[in-house]
Amino acid sequence: MKQSLSKYPFLFLLIILFSGCKKNNQETFHIGFSQCAMDEWRETMNKEMVMTAALYPDLELTILNARENTRRQQLQIRELINNKVDLLIISPNESGPITPIAEEAFEQGIPTIIIDRKINSGKYTAFIGANNYQIGRDVATYIANIHNGKGRILEIRGMDGSSPARERHNGFFDVLKDHPNLNVVASMEGKWLPDNAREVAEEVFSEEQVDIVFGHNDVMARSAREVANSMGIEDLFVVGIDALPNLGMKLVEEGVLQASFIYPTGGKKAIEIARAILIDEPFNKQNILGTSVVDSTNVTVLRLQLEQVIAFQDILVKQTSRIRQQEQQFNDQRSLLNIALISLALLVILSLWLAYYYTMIRRRNSQLAHKNKAIEKQKEQLEHQNEQIREMNKQVERATQAKLSFFTNISHEIRTPLTLIQAPVNELISTLSSSESSLSTSLKESLNLIKQNTDRLLRLINQLMDFRKMDTGKINLNISETHLHEITENIYKAFLPLARQKEIDFKLESSPEEEVVWIDIDKIDKVIFNLLSNAFKFTPRKGEITLSTFINAEDQIIIEVSDSGPGIPPDKQQEIYEPFYQQKHHRSMGTGIGLALSKGFVEKHDGSIEVASDGKSGTLFRVTLPRGEKYKGAQDLVKQMPEIPQPQKKEFEENVQEKEWKDFDRKPRLLIVEDDEQLKTYLIKLLNQNYEVKSAANGKEALVVIEQQPPELILTDLMMPEMDGIELTDHLKQTIETSHIPIIMLTAKAGIDQKIHGIETGADAYIEKPFDPNYLSVRVRKLIETRRKLKIQYQSNIAAIGKSENMDNVTTVDQKFLSNLQKILEKNYTNPEFSVEDLSREIGMLRIHLYRKMKALTDFTPSEYIGKFRLHKAKYILEQQRGNISGVALDVGFTSPAYFSKKFREEFGKTPSAFIGNH
Repeated sequence: MKQSLSKYPFLFLLIILFSGCKKNNQETFHIGFSQCAMDEWRETMNKEMVMTAALYPDLELTILNARENTRRQQLQIRELINNKVDLLIISPNESGPITPIAEEAFEQGIPTIIIDRKINSGKYTAFIGANNYQIGRDVATYIANIHNGKGRILEIRGMDGSSPARERHNGFFDVLKDHPNLNVVASMEGKWLPDNAREVAEEVFSEEQVDIVFGHNDVMARSAREVANSMGIEDLFVVGIDALPNLGMKLVEEGVLQASFIYPTGGKKAIEIARAILIDEPFNKQNILGTSVVDSTNVTVLRLQLEQVIAFQDILVKQTSRIRQQEQQFNDQRSLLNIALISLALLVILSLWLAYYYTMIRRRNSQLAHKNKAIEKQKEQLEHQNEQIREMNKQVERATQAKLSFFTNISHEIRTPLTLIQAPVNELISTLSSSESSLSTSLKESLNLIKQNTDRLLRLINQLMDFRKMDTGKINLNISETHLHEITENIYKAFLPLARQKEIDFKLESSPEEEVVWIDIDKIDKVIFNLLSNAFKFTPRKGEITLSTFINAEDQIIIEVSDSGPGIPPDKQQEIYEPFYQQKHHRSMGTGIGLALSKGFVEKHDGSIEVASDGKSGTLFRVTLPRGEKYKGAQDLVKQMPEIPQPQKKEFEENVQEKEWKDFDRKPRLLIVEDDEQLKTYLIKLLNQNYEVKSAANGKEALVVIEQQPPELILTDLMMPEMDGIELTDHLKQTIETSHIPIIMLTAKAGIDQKIHGIETGADAYIEKPFDPNYLSVRVRKLIETRRKLKIQYQSNIAAIGKSENMDNVTTVDQKFLSNLQKILEKNYTNPEFSVEDLSREIGMLRIHLYRKMKALTDFTPSEYIGKFRLHKAKYILEQQRGNISGVALDVGFTSPAYFSKKFREEFGKTPSAFIGNH
C-alpha cells in the first residue's frame, strides 16, 4: 500500500511548499528600550531613536515607558529580558534600584546600553549621555560672567535619586565656591516636574529675594518664571537646561528664559552604537555628548538649523517606510499565490486519493456481495447439512474480519503521508512563531488551517483504531488521578476559536477546581470532544452550547453537553449509538462511530450516557460516571507523563553542531532505513545539516551499508519488505560488532503491543507517525550524546585496573565484550610479544571488526588500549611499592625501560621515578 498513487503527488506538493515559502534570510535584531519617563525632552529622544532605527531594515525597536515609576521600570526590563531581546537600552529612573536588574541583563550576555542617567556599576556595554557635572559648572560660570559674580540664586534640582540631578548640582556648587558674592538662598528638589517646581518657587519667592533661578530643566525653569510673573517679580534672570527646538529655544526667543544649555538626547547615537554592537563593528564604551549655551545671541540660528535637520529626517523616514510597504506587498502577493497553488494541488491529490480508495472499497464490497450470494445459494441447497452451514458462516466471519483488518491497515498506512504533511507544516509554524517574520497573517492562517485539518484526520484515524480495539475486546482503562475542572477547562479552551468563528454563545459551567476524580483521562477527553463536536456541527450560527460538569449528591461525575440545534427525534435516540449508523438530515451524520465509541468508553467506566431531546429544538447529552474512589491510592495507578519539551528549530540548528560536536573532527554518521521514498527524502533533509546521513530501503540493504561503515545511530521503520525493523534490530543487537549502535524505531503502528515488541528486541526509542520533527531531532541528538558519555565511562575501566577488576556480573553484550577483553589482557599483559592479531584471535573477531568495536566503545584503537592497560598495571604495581622501575617495565610487557618511562610520562604526566617519590 506504500506504493499508492499518493507517493509522487506528495513529493510534488512538498517541492511547491518549500520553494514558494522561502523565508527571508536577513537576520533581524530586536532592540528593547526602557524609558524612565515621558516629557518633551524624552519624547524627542524616542523620536530620534525611531527615525534612526527606520533607516536600518534589520533593526526592530520596542519602547516601554515606566512613567517615573521605578518598580514598573524593573518589571519592564524583566519583560524585555524574558522576551530574549538582542540588545537592551536603559534610561534609569533611579540609579540604585535599577542597577541590579541592569547588571543581570549584562551578565546573561545581553549587550546593555545605559543612556542619559547612570547606574551604580560598570557592568554595561556602553554609556551615552552628556557630562552633567560639566553642564552644572558651565551654568555657574555663565551666571557669574553675566552678573559680575553677584546675585541671590534659587536652584530647582531634578530627582535626587537620579545621577543627572546629583552631578549638575555638584558641578554648579563647585564653581560657586570661587564666587562668594553669588549666594544660593535655596536649593530644593523639583523632581523634573513643572508642578513640583511651581510649589518650590512659590515657597521661596514668598520668603526670600531671588535674582537668579537655575532650573535643572527648561520645564521647571518655565514654572519659576510663571510664578514670578504672577507675584509681580521683575528683573528675574532664569536659566534652564535641555534647549529643545519647540521648548527651551522657543522660551529663550520669547524671553521667558534668559538662557538654556543644550542637553542632547543621544537617541540617534544610541541606535548607531547599538547596531555597531550587533554587527560586531568597533564602538566606544563611554560616549559623552557635547553641550553649549543658547541665549538671545544665537537662539534663532540654532533653532532654524535643528528644524531643517528634523525635516530632512522626516522625509527620509517616510521614503524608507514607503519602500518597506512595497516590499511587504510584493511578498504578500507572492505568498498568496503559493498558498493558492498548494491548496489546489492538495485538493487534486486528496480527490485522486479518495477516488482510488473509494474504487478499492467498492471493488472489495462487490467481491463480498458475490460471495454472499454464493453462500445464500448454498444455504438454500444444503439446509439439511448443518455442518456445511456452520462452515459457510465461518467464511462470512473471516470475510468481515478481513474487511475490518483492511480498514485498520489503511489507517496505519495513512499515518505515513500524514507525517509528510504534518511534520513540514509543524516545522514551518514553529519557525514562523519563533522568528520575527514579516510574512502576512493570511499565510499563517493558511498554515494553521492545514494543521487543524491534518489533526482532524489523525483524530478520525485514531477513532477508527480505538473502535477496532473495542470491537476485539483489547481496550483497557488507564486510570489517573486528576481534577475534573482541569479536563473540562482544557477542552473548553480548545473549542473557543470555533465558537467565535460560528458566533456561538459557548459557556462552561464547571465544578470547583479541588474536585478530584479517578478516571481514564484520555478516553473521557475523547467522549467530551465527540459530544462537543456533534453539538458544534448541528448548532446554527449565533446558537448556544453549554458544557457542564459537577459531582451530584450520589458522589457521581455528571458531564452534560446541551445545544440549541435541531434536536433528535425520540424514535431515533437509541439508534444513534449503533456503529456506522447514519441518516440524512439527522444529527448522527458523520463517520458513524463517534457516539458508539463514546458509549463504549463510558460503559467501560461502569457509567451511562443518555440523550434528551423533543426532536424539534435543542439536545442534551448527559454522561454519568462513578467518581472512581476505589482507585484512590492504588499501586498501579497510572501517572500522567509530563510533556517532552521541543526545542525551537533555530536553537537546534545553531547549537547542536557548535556545542555537541565541536570536539570531534566530523559530524556523527546516521543511517536511515525506510522504504517510503518521500519520507526517507524528508528525514534526510531534516537531519542532513547536522549529521552525515546515509540511507537504505530495507533491513538487508542496511546490513550492507553498516558492514562498509558503521553509523553512530540508526533510524529505522518498523514495516519494510525483505527484512523489517524488528528483524534488523534483533540482528544488530545480538551481533557483537554492532550491538553498541543506538536504534530508533519509527512506525505507523501505534499499538502498545508493537511498542513492547520493538523495545524488547533492543530498540533504544520508539516514535509514532506522524511525529514532531523537533522532537525527533532532539531524540537523535540525546541518544548520540548518551552513547558518547558511555564511551567515557568505558574508558574509566582502564583507570580501575588493580582496584575493581571483577566484571563477571555484567549483562549487556557491550559490557560482556569489555569484560572478556579485560580477562584476556589480564592473562597476557606480561607477554611483550602479545599483539593486536593475538587479541583479535582470542576474542574471536576479525581485526577490522575489533578495531571498529573498540573505537566505538572506548575511542581507543586495540593497540592503544593494550598499551594503556599495561601502563595502568605498572602504575598499580608502583603504588604497591613492588620492584624497581626496570623490573616493573619488564613485568608489564615493555622490553625497553627508557621507552616505558617515556610512555609512562605521556600517560600520567610524570616519570616513574617521580611517581615513586610522591608515594
